[in-house]
Amino acid sequence: MKVCIAYESKYGNGKKVVDHLENTLKGKGHEVQVCLARETKPNAMPQADLYIFHSPTHAGSPVGKVKKLLKKMEIPHQDAKYALTITSIDPEPRTLAKMEALVQPKGMTKVTDGMHVRVTGMKGPLEDGWEEKVEAFASELEK
Repeated sequence: MKVCIAYESKYGNGKKVVDHLENTLKGKGHEVQVCLARETKPNAMPQADLYIFHSPTHAGSPVGKVKKLLKKMEIPHQDAKYALTITSIDPEPRTLAKMEALVQPKGMTKVTDGMHVRVTGMKGPLEDGWEEKVEAFASELEK
């Protein structure tokens, strides 16, 4: 499967999550391309079977660069699938739902309910067991 992960990370926590997800998916034999949301042109999304969008949470929402990408992106084909991930200090953030509302009109198929990795302080570190959570999420993507 060809996977594109577009993400943002403010303090490096999201990058850790995305890097571990990338390595896990590559270890399962998938082709993975990772790009920063701020450097991704919405009208020139890479060709992929699965798109994963990751954002840190800022004031209960995805960060601006991710919001902009999700609002304006044009997906190259109709059979595309997607998944969403976030990092957040909030134990029950609404960010995934807000991201979902931006992606739904694009006509892509959702493959999971998303993943939330908690950040234990404003700048980290990530919650205990976050690596296992990412690995379980990667397995969900293959179903």
